[in-house]
Amino acid sequence: MIAPHPPACSEVGLPDPAPPTDEQIALISKALGHPARIRILHLFTEGRCMTVQEIVGECRLAQSTVSEHLRVLRKADVVFRTKDGPRSWYCLRRSVLHQYARAVRDLAAIEAHAAD
Repeated sequence: MIAPHPPACSEVGLPDPAPPTDEQIALISKALGHPARIRILHLFTEGRCMTVQEIVGECRLAQSTVSEHLRVLRKADVVFRTKDGPRSWYCLRRSVLHQYARAVRDLAAIEAHAAD
């Protein structure tokens, strides 16, 4: 069940992510290291915000489990939360994932050059 009037899933107003440090790369990697968290991230591919209840309905996990997974994803800055009265909406932080992917590609390129 989709909650009424979800806010736009926009990063406008959020700070632009800087290239991730080694610690941030590790934190994001750990956040992405659980299959349930990857399933949750797939729910955001349509670019819309979702409530915990919507995510629970889609993932068929307990609300407490989803809340914990969202906490880990928020700590890694992969997901952000927008409050709208009593509701909390969650959305994917695509810019952070792009920076992370770039950093991982750079690591792979360094290793590839070292092997040459």
